[in-house]
Amino acid sequence: MKKAFALVVLIVTPTMAFAQGTVIFQNNSAGLVTAYPALPKSGASVELIAAPHGTSLPNPLGTYVPQDMLLHFIPDYSSLSGFLAANPGWVSVATTGIAVSAGLFSGGEQTIASIAPGANADYIVIGWTGSYASFDVAFAANAFLGESALLTTATGNPTLTPPSTPVNLNTTFTGITLAPTPELASFALAGLGALMLMFFRRRR
Repeated sequence: MKKAFALVVLIVTPTMAFAQGTVIFQNNSAGLVTAYPALPKSGASVELIAAPHGTSLPNPLGTYVPQDMLLHFIPDYSSLSGFLAANPGWVSVATTGIAVSAGLFSGGEQTIASIAPGANADYIVIGWTGSYASFDVAFAANAFLGESALLTTATGNPTLTPPSTPVNLNTTFTGITLAPTPELASFALAGLGALMLMFFRRRR
């Protein structure tokens, strides 16, 4: 009897040690993927980024700003690795495409690294337009980019018998807008124009 109990402990303990919280990477009509002014026919992708609940996110991927009567997204990082390095504790979980006509995505069941089974996780969703395989490639191609609000979700517990159902993110996800990213040349020209305007005003 003792040997059988010890065997069960040996089997269950490693399973619990490596088990992590599970979610369904999916949205619904209450949290759509949109683009400004519209999603292109070439499609788009979204990527789930997560961390244990309470982990700070001091350095966002970028900032939304109005410019030339349009909404723009100004990214602070040219690579996802740079963004994650600036925000310790956050990890990339999964990437999936979206249905352009509906602004919906369905990335299936995902396991979030560093999240205890059934524990709460904080997450954001980043996205880009086009058929690019990664954020880095999309950034280099000057695609529309975006970042969702910081959100919190419970996770499923695979160590229970039977395992609990992974928590669907469609209950907490509030949507994401993908916006054009101004080229550096545009900023340079705008800055030059402002300097020229100041110069001519002083001469007057």
